[in-house]
Amino acid sequence: MSNKTQSTEGAMVEYVTAMIGGQLFGLPISRVQDVFMPERVTRVPLASREIAGVLNLRGRIVTVVDMRARLGLPRAEDGKVPMAVGVDLRGESYGLLIDQIGEVLRLPE
Repeated sequence: MSNKTQSTEGAMVEYVTAMIGGQLFGLPISRVQDVFMPERVTRVPLASREIAGVLNLRGRIVTVVDMRARLGLPRAEDGKVPMAVGVDLRGESYGLLIDQIGEVLRLPE
């Protein structure tokens, strides 16, 4: 699946947008596998602060990364449950904890 499309203005790239700490980020749509609400994240002893733990996602063990901690942002104080975006990188699956998922944007390459 390609995330590039052709238009009259040239090649376009699609991104899934995510809000983390009031900032807007874009993830290439070709890397995004799932968007889900993490239910049971199991903490990993001696893991770094950025690793929230692991979870079982449809039979796969997925490492969950707390993107607020990874970006050096404070914990969310609003009490909302974080969302997660399942991404694939070099054959490994990860869940990225984010504040909110946005829409898909098509931007010029």
